[in-house]
Amino acid sequence: MEISYQNIWIKNNQQMKKEELPPDFIEQGISLYEVLRVIQGVPLFLEQHLERLKNSAKLTNLDLPLNDNEISQRLQELINSNQVENGNIKFAINYPAPGKPADFYAYFVEHDYPSQDVYRQGVKTVLVHVERPNPNAKVDRADYRKTVDEAKLKTGSYEALLVDREGKVSEGGRSNLFMVKGDVVYTAPADKVLKGITRQMVLAACKNQGYQVAEKEISLEEMFNMDAIF
Repeated sequence: MEISYQNIWIKNNQQMKKEELPPDFIEQGISLYEVLRVIQGVPLFLEQHLERLKNSAKLTNLDLPLNDNEISQRLQELINSNQVENGNIKFAINYPAPGKPADFYAYFVEHDYPSQDVYRQGVKTVLVHVERPNPNAKVDRADYRKTVDEAKLKTGSYEALLVDREGKVSEGGRSNLFMVKGDVVYTAPADKVLKGITRQMVLAACKNQGYQVAEKEISLEEMFNMDAIF
């Protein structure tokens, strides 16, 4: 269910009241979406998010109704109108049905960032046997979200790790996955996962710190023998 966590959200070029956001709009037809973080009133890695949105549209053979500048302006309007310094914005292009115009939605969503204790102690995870049909495209799938969320809720887990039909561990339900063995950092091949913005930054940081980076499919047995997982 979609909820605006601030008083104002945006549909196309109009400001709307919090209670006017349809809770299930994203499940109607096809929805391409991005979630980005805002710090000190600035949307982080906006250019990369826009590039990924365009790639999702290309992979699904859909046309975006707005260009980069128009989306950027609407996101900044959302930030300014709500006077928010820090938070998370979800913006989506919803294609309700063939032949109908697409709509742009942007709104603040709930965010939960790990504490220092979580970083030190780690988190509980659960294995979920599910695959994204097109992992490089960020498309909302209600069935996928339901499977992942139910598994996390049932086991009290912080994150779900996705396992494919061949027993390979690819990524988290809402995160990319990295494994460390010696001085090598492993992650799934780019064509097997959503190309997360944070993933790009982590891989660059690992290389800068002198770690070898290997994109490789990892089995459950290999995962359990890693030195560290994050």
